[in-house]
Amino acid sequence: IWNLSGGKYHVTDYSNASRTMLFNIYTKEWDDELLNISGIPRNILPEVKPSSGILAVTEENNFFTQAIPIAGVAGDQHAATFGQGCFKAGMVKNTYGTALALFMNTGTEPIVSKHGLTTNLGWHIDNRSEYALEGVVFIGGAAIQWLRDGLRVIKKSAEVDRLAEKVNNTGGVYFVPAFTGLCAPYWDMYARGLMIGMTGGTSLEHIARAALESMAYQTRDVLDAMVKDFGQDCRSLRVDGGAAKSDFLMQFQADVLGIPIEKPVVTEMAALGAAYLAGMGIGFWKSKDEIRKQWKIEKIYEPDMS
Repeated sequence: IWNLSGGKYHVTDYSNASRTMLFNIYTKEWDDELLNISGIPRNILPEVKPSSGILAVTEENNFFTQAIPIAGVAGDQHAATFGQGCFKAGMVKNTYGTALALFMNTGTEPIVSKHGLTTNLGWHIDNRSEYALEGVVFIGGAAIQWLRDGLRVIKKSAEVDRLAEKVNNTGGVYFVPAFTGLCAPYWDMYARGLMIGMTGGTSLEHIARAALESMAYQTRDVLDAMVKDFGQDCRSLRVDGGAAKSDFLMQFQADVLGIPIEKPVVTEMAALGAAYLAGMGIGFWKSKDEIRKQWKIEKIYEPDMS
């Protein structure tokens, strides 16, 4: 990650880091200083386009019987944030997948993090840019996959909830799943996994519960950093992704954060957000306010821990 001139430039999309390291999120143009440093001519880079609007059309051929407009573009977490309707500054979503990805809308002015987060250009629509703070946790649901594929103590990931609910607590066991180091907000590539607090009475149920709880604790670390950078408390957290289906995890997350967890009816938010951007691009939806009204809650988890 390049961070030049006192935090002027930031990676905006991990999956396309080689491309976005050359992009200035403030001017919304390829950056001449970074191009010169890299020795990359501007004319080989693609034209920068907004997040929503007709970018191109497909050719008519045997596969496409008519030209189809390509009208939306976004990174996966940008799209998920858009799908969650996080259109006001201070709204936050977390995607519980193999990794965890928290995104906070910070409004039209970018905030350079002082607490281990990255500054992103969330989206640019109708000549208006909205920025975000992002915190990625490397190991989220992958901790459960390790129990299944590494330790082979479960056959299906869904079994973890059933095991965790058999015990009232972890029996003092804590699990730090730093299998590939720690990402936000620590950025420690040399950190490694740790399980502590075990006794002769530690059972598989305790370990399963500690693995689920590790996702909630890591989320708390990132959200605390976001609150410090943004300067305001977070009122609720919108969630999506496969692990958001875990009632145990969502309730524990609410307890650890002390705020409501809002799970929508649709949890595949990256795909939905991309569809919303494309739909706005062709005029199917006229505004973000119209899209906001599409968002429906399936369940709210209220904090219930002393």
